[in-house]
Amino acid sequence: MLGWRMRGAFRRHEILASGLLPLAFALFTSAVHAADVSYIIQQAETGFFAGGGVLYQHYTEVGSSGAALDTETGSIPAFTVGVSGMTTNPRGGFYWRAAYTRANGSTNYSGHYVSGAPTQTTTTNTISEFRGRLGDAFGIGRALGVPTAIIPYLGLGFHHWTRNVGNGSGLGGIEQYADSHIGIGLLGDVAVSRHWVLGIHLLEGYTFGAQLQATLPMVVDTSTNQEYSVAGTHALGDRPYWDVGLKAVYLIDPVWRVYLHVRRTTFHYGASSPTPIFDQNGVFTGYYTQEPNSSTVQTLTTIGVAARF
Repeated sequence: MLGWRMRGAFRRHEILASGLLPLAFALFTSAVHAADVSYIIQQAETGFFAGGGVLYQHYTEVGSSGAALDTETGSIPAFTVGVSGMTTNPRGGFYWRAAYTRANGSTNYSGHYVSGAPTQTTTTNTISEFRGRLGDAFGIGRALGVPTAIIPYLGLGFHHWTRNVGNGSGLGGIEQYADSHIGIGLLGDVAVSRHWVLGIHLLEGYTFGAQLQATLPMVVDTSTNQEYSVAGTHALGDRPYWDVGLKAVYLIDPVWRVYLHVRRTTFHYGASSPTPIFDQNGVFTGYYTQEPNSSTVQTLTTIGVAARF
C-alpha cells in the first residue's frame, strides 16, 4: 500500500473447519472395491513437465468497514516446471507431484497516497510458488462410461511475493509477503480416448506462517509532520485456502505428451497487529499503523510439454 492508515484494534474471526475432508474420506473408503486404474491415466500422470503461460492476479486490501482500500490487478507472464509419478500397480497406488511456478511482471495499482489522495500507479511483482502432493490412486471402473480414477491427496505449498508499489514509493517500499499452505485435495482423471485424459482437481485447506516484511512508520514529528519508518516482520495469521483446476492432456506416444492446465487459487491474509505511533518525544499519538486484511485471487493458465521417465 502507498500510505499508512490509522486504525484501532481489530477482531480476529474464527475459521470454520473444511468441508472437503468428509467427502474425500467417503470416496477413499468406497474405493475398497475399486477397479483397475487405466494405464493411459498412469501414463498421463507420470514424468517431467514444463510449461509457460500467464498468471492473472487480483489482490485487494480491505478496511475494517469491509470497503476496499486498494487493489492490484493484472496479468503476469509465468512458467512452471515439475515432476510427478504414479505406481504402475493395476489397482493404482502411490501418487506424488512437485511443481515450481515463477511469475514476473507488472500489475495496475489503484489506491491512495499517504495524504489520502487517490492514485493510480504500477506495481512490479515477482511471485514464486512451490506445490507438492502425496496421495493414493484408485480406479472406479467405467463410472462415466470410460476409464476413470480418483486420487485423494495431501497438498502442501509455499508462496512468496515481492511487491514493489510505484517503484518503491509505497509505504513499505519493497514488501515481501510469504506463506505456506496445507490442505486435503481430490483429483479426478478420465481417459476419454487412447490419447486424451481430462482431469479436475480441488483442494481446500489453510495458510500458515503468513508474514509481511516491510518498512512501516513508527514515529512522527508533529512539528514537521515528518514520518520515520522502521523495517520489520509482521504476522498475518492463518486463513482459508482454496485451489481448483482443470487440465487436458494429449498423449502423443508412450513417452511424450502436451497439456493445457487452468488453475484458480483463492486465499486471504489477516490484518497485522496494530503498531502504536509515537511522536518525537516518545509520547503515544493515539494512532496505529497496521497492515489490513486482504484477499488474493490468482488464475494460472499454462500450456506445456511432458515426457515420461
